[in-house]
Formats: sequence, structure tokens, C-alpha cells
Amino acid sequence: MLNRRNFCSTALLGTSSLLLANDFIEIPNFDKVHLQYVPIDPSESNKSKLPVPKGHRTAFNYTYFSLDASPDGLHLNCNNLPSNYKGDIYLRLQVAIDTRMEDEVEVYLGRSNKKIGHLSIWYPTGLQVFQTLLDCDPTLLKAEGLRLKQYHGKNTMYFYSTMDDNGSHLLLAEQTQKTDDSNWMQMLCSDRSLQPFGWTEGCTLDGLQELYLRQNNKQALQAIQSHLDKYLIDEKQLVYSDLFARPKDNTFTNLEAGLPFATIAQHRPQHPSINLFVDYCKNNFDAEGNYIPDGLSTEGCYTLAYPLVQLGKILNKPELFELAIIELEKRINYLADETGVYNIGSITKGKTIERRNWGRGYAWFLLGIVKSAEILQSQSLFKNHSKVNKMKETFRHYSELALSFQRPDYSWGAYLDQPSTGFESTATAGIAAAFANGNRIGWLPEFSKSDLNHVYMRLLNSTTPDGFLKNVTQHNAGDINLLQRGSYRVIAQYALGFMGQIKAHL
Repeated sequence: MLNRRNFCSTALLGTSSLLLANDFIEIPNFDKVHLQYVPIDPSESNKSKLPVPKGHRTAFNYTYFSLDASPDGLHLNCNNLPSNYKGDIYLRLQVAIDTRMEDEVEVYLGRSNKKIGHLSIWYPTGLQVFQTLLDCDPTLLKAEGLRLKQYHGKNTMYFYSTMDDNGSHLLLAEQTQKTDDSNWMQMLCSDRSLQPFGWTEGCTLDGLQELYLRQNNKQALQAIQSHLDKYLIDEKQLVYSDLFARPKDNTFTNLEAGLPFATIAQHRPQHPSINLFVDYCKNNFDAEGNYIPDGLSTEGCYTLAYPLVQLGKILNKPELFELAIIELEKRINYLADETGVYNIGSITKGKTIERRNWGRGYAWFLLGIVKSAEILQSQSLFKNHSKVNKMKETFRHYSELALSFQRPDYSWGAYLDQPSTGFESTATAGIAAAFANGNRIGWLPEFSKSDLNHVYMRLLNSTTPDGFLKNVTQHNAGDINLLQRGSYRVIAQYALGFMGQIKAHL
């Protein structure tokens, strides 16, 4: 009997794609890998689209199909596979609704029922993509199609249908050489990097903004506007579903979701959704200005403080600077000590030891400090201010500590100081992005552009043929030992946002 937690070594890579609804398309501007995307179509339409669970909604009115636990599974046609194809074929499924489970999906040929692939889909976010290499003759796949079956599944699973610029599909890759700039940048600068509104979409937008700001990348600007149009659908409304596909239109209730407002501030500063975010931040303080929250996370450095500073600058509201500084100070004082940075903790109860030096949380800590402080020190109110100097000291100290944990291949693991935890791409890319910002403003001269390039080249070795970054630990929706210390890895589109920040500094 297979154990679902033993699939980590073959768990999914997953990407999104350039797709046509009724035909395959050869992807332009990919020099090293010959790629095609092929649509997959459910053949049993009466069974392929069950209603989404009550209280949930798919993103952007995208069409979808569903997979339940019935023995027959779901048949998908592969009629548009090119004849006599000889290369690798990957099945990719883009998740529409998170089941909050450790789901497994087995893949069979449609008629002969030969098993040809397996996908481990654990605690996915909406819009996340998963991949498995299919072990079959392409002629048989075209003739029979494929059949999906849940393995250990309980809840109905929902996947986005093939679309022009997103959705589930087949990837045909004739070679598996490492990607170059044109591949991943083309993916980042498109709707294929869309994420649920929150910290994931915020990471994507911040990378696009850095490319536009520092390199005048017009494709990045176009992508920013396209992404914002999906959520800011007019001059008044913010329309979105959260990571769990629950509608949250015209509300803001999650500290981790503030990061998109750093980019919204720079492109649509008059949009009323900004008031939702600012009001939420002000509610962290009582009438006397005392800080109310007890629980803290390093995300808040990047998802609360940084967008507050951007808004303070653009809206000329110094009081937002003050709020941001307090958010940063609380996290510096209560989430860091001589041994490292703790992703979460409590003012009254102390730090959570299980989250010490978790790589992605460490990256958020450094990014929030350096990106906020850069803006603060440019304001006359805070030029040479002791609070900004403290931020610089903090950034330098914990940057040097992170550098001491860098691995010989220029990477970092899921936990920086735990060599037993494997390579993790968002820790590596996020920390390098923070270092790049620090070097540019003179805070980290020892981390040179050459050092940054070494990290960048290591990351390119962890991209899919068409440019998404793999080897990402899943978001913290399940057991931390399974998802963070374990070997399970996924594709997550937001990781390209960190790549964008790196490339903007090279």
C-alpha cells in the first residue's frame, strides 16, 4: 500500500502556460527548449463541473472542472496532441479550490487504464499549479485520453479549465535544459503569475514593480496593470477571494494580505481600497496610541510596514510612517535574538522556537526592513534618525547571520541553520532579493553583484522548462514538519516575484 507522504520525491513541479482553447501553441522566445502547450478537455461534461462548495468562489469567473472520489474518476481528452511527438509530456492541473487535504491524484490512460502519472496536491492555494511527467506513448495518449482518479481523496477537487493564458493543460518539452531570462520573465510579466490577492500576489507585484522601477521594463508595467485590473475592477471596488477561495470583496481583515497595497499605492493611489488597508492598520492601536496585538509574525515587516511606508510617501501622510515604524520595532524587539529570527511569536508569551530561522519568514523580515527603511531615510523627518539607524543595524546583523548559513552552491535551505532541511527556492530568492536592496543603498557592500549573480544562476537551475520556479515549500496550512522540514516541494507563481527583484539589481 502506498503512503501519500512517501510521494515527496516525485511530488509536483507544476507551471502555468500560454494556451489556446482548441489547439496547441508553440511558445515564442524560448531559445533553449522547444515547448508546446496542449489543452485538455473533460469528455463527460455532465460529471465534470459540480458546484463549488458553499461560501467559496473561483477566481475571475474562470471556468473549471471537478474531480470527485468516484471509482470512475474523470476522463480528459487529449485530441490536440501533435502526431509523432517524441519528447516529454507533463500533465498540469491548476487548482481552483483548496480542499485543505493531502490529496493524491492518479493518472491513467483513458481506456486501457495503465497508470502513467501521479500528483501530490497538498494544501494548495487557489491558482496554484501542479505537474507530473506522463509515462506513456504519445500516440496512445492522443487516442485514449487520460483518466484522473483520487487516491485517498475525500472532498471533491476543483481545477481550472484550459484557457488562453492560464488553466490546466499538457506541457510538451522536447528538451529539459535550464531556462534563461526570457523564459521566466515572460511568465512573470503575464497573467500566468496571477495569485490570490494577499501576500502571494503582493510578492508577484513587488517583483514586477522592481523590474519596472529599476529597469523601465514596459512588459512588467503592462503585467502590473493587468493584474490590478483583475482585483480593482473599477474605480471603487476591490473584488477578490482569499487563499482558500472564500469571497472577501471590499473587505480587508488579514495582516498577511497587505503587500499588494505597496504596488497599488504607486499606480492607483486614489483607489478607495487603500482606506480598507489603512483603517485595518490603525485598528492595531488604541485611542492613546498603544499597540494592541499580542501575536506577531515576520510577514508584517513586509506586508504591513512596507506598504504603510509607501502610502505615507505617496499620500504625504507622515502618520503612516509612524505606524510602520512601530510595526517594525515590535517585530525586531520580539521576533529576533542572538540566535536568529523567529517567524512567529507573542509579546507576552515569547518566540515560537519551531519557527526560528525558517527561510521564507527570514526573507520577509529582511525585505520589510530594508525596503521600508530606504523610503524612511529619504524623508526629512527621518534622515539620520535613530530609529532608522536601528533598522540598519538590525538588517546588517541578520544579513551577516544569514550569510553564515549560505550553502556551498550559493543557496539556503528551508531552515537556514538546519542542514538537514533541503534547498528551498523562496528562502534563497527572497533573502538574495533583500541583500540586493541592501547592497544598492550601501547597507551590505560585502554582498556584491557577482555574489547576487551566483545565487541567480543557482535559481535558474531550479526552474521548469518554461520558467516557473520549483522547490518551494508549501504555505503553512498543515503540519510544519511535513511542509517545511520535509521534502515536499511545489511550484508557486509568487516565487517569480523574488526573481524579479533579483534581476532588477543585475
